[in-house]
Amino acid sequence: MKIFFDTNVLISAFVARGYSYDVVKDAGHKHELYCSKYVVEEIERVLTEKFRLSAATTQAAVAVVKRYFIHAKNSTHVEKVCRDEADNQILADATLNSVELIITGDKDLLVLKEHKGMKIISPREYWHL
Repeated sequence: MKIFFDTNVLISAFVARGYSYDVVKDAGHKHELYCSKYVVEEIERVLTEKFRLSAATTQAAVAVVKRYFIHAKNSTHVEKVCRDEADNQILADATLNSVELIITGDKDLLVLKEHKGMKIISPREYWHL
């Protein structure tokens, strides 16, 4: 299965090493994981600005994503579906790369449950697949 992880799940996996970490690790062994340049840039920004991690630590996290995730294409055509423009980019990138599943903790995305044939689920719901 082709899975696109939203930034918040990946950040949680790196920072907390809890539930999201377990989902990313499990999915990595069983599925194709996708991440766009947009998400990578957002990871860098959040880890640096919000969590105030060092440049070396942030780059180590980004290196993991670049190594283990398929580099998804970034969409230049972004439909306005969600109120948060960042969420619209996630949907557009996932759609362009024909993923089957988006895993997110973002309530604005989760409320959709599905978009253009892609399921949108939380990390907890992953275990029910």
